[in-house]
Amino acid sequence: MAIAATASAGPVVGQTGGQPIRLVVPYGPGGSTDTAGRLLAERMAADLGRSVIVDNKPGGGTMVGMQSVAHSKPDGTTLLLTTTTAALLPAFDIPLPIDPQKSLTAVAQFADIPVFLGVRASHPAKTLADFTAWLKEQPGTVPYGTSSTGGLPHLWGELLNLKVGRKLEHIPYKAAAEALRDVVAGHVPAFVDVTTPVDQQVRSGTMRGLIVGAPKRVAAVPDVPTAQELGLPDLEAAVYFGVTAPAGTPADVIATYNAAINKALGVEAVRERLMSLGYIPTGGPAQAYTERLASETVRWRKVIKEAGIKPPA
Repeated sequence: MAIAATASAGPVVGQTGGQPIRLVVPYGPGGSTDTAGRLLAERMAADLGRSVIVDNKPGGGTMVGMQSVAHSKPDGTTLLLTTTTAALLPAFDIPLPIDPQKSLTAVAQFADIPVFLGVRASHPAKTLADFTAWLKEQPGTVPYGTSSTGGLPHLWGELLNLKVGRKLEHIPYKAAAEALRDVVAGHVPAFVDVTTPVDQQVRSGTMRGLIVGAPKRVAAVPDVPTAQELGLPDLEAAVYFGVTAPAGTPADVIATYNAAINKALGVEAVRERLMSLGYIPTGGPAQAYTERLASETVRWRKVIKEAGIKPPA
């Protein structure tokens, strides 16, 4: 599915002139990631004076979208709204159709959604310390739910599990909503995901947040303490999004698109819309995004090996 955002004036880029830019979103239309991608496309079109077409290519845990962009000409006409999987999949050290960090070139960071640990409102644990103490009192392992195997919430849950003496047992669901429903109903004691859409459950009083993996309080769940506040900076983590291009895309094109993305993230209406979707706008130079992807692969590879996590199917 492709929808174009257009603008009538503004600079153009290098040898591609005024050709449309295709922004591949590796998820289907209608979700928050798609909405964020369309918001970015609209603002980039306004700044660049070129059509920016959102092209949804879901499948393969975002690999379908990544391959599509990696195999495109590096001429500045194709971009990818890149997800955390560009760092996580290489961390499993399994054969992949492409190496995301070699086949794609970083353009800019876009936004984060921090990881969140919560329990049902009636759970005796009021804080993370309470929860840890409660875990140690249980005779066996305690299940926690996430939306999938091998995603960041799962890896973060296993990082926490290592810290609490392997008292947690991962229960993967087909979707976050299913896991959330079982936690609220009391079938599963704990839930790890990102702050959206669990923030709705927190606000309604059906779930209590114990920690959010962010450096400062998150607007979506303002009463939930951060990893930094709790003295656990190693538990800081987020599902993060950025923009990449095919490897070999000219540096001047990357610089132009990086400037356009950072300009878009500086627009208050854009920031407010992203935050309403649960995102924390980021931005920054392309090199910072390159370094983040590489360092996150190293970080989670260590957790995968220590916890014995199997690759996603």
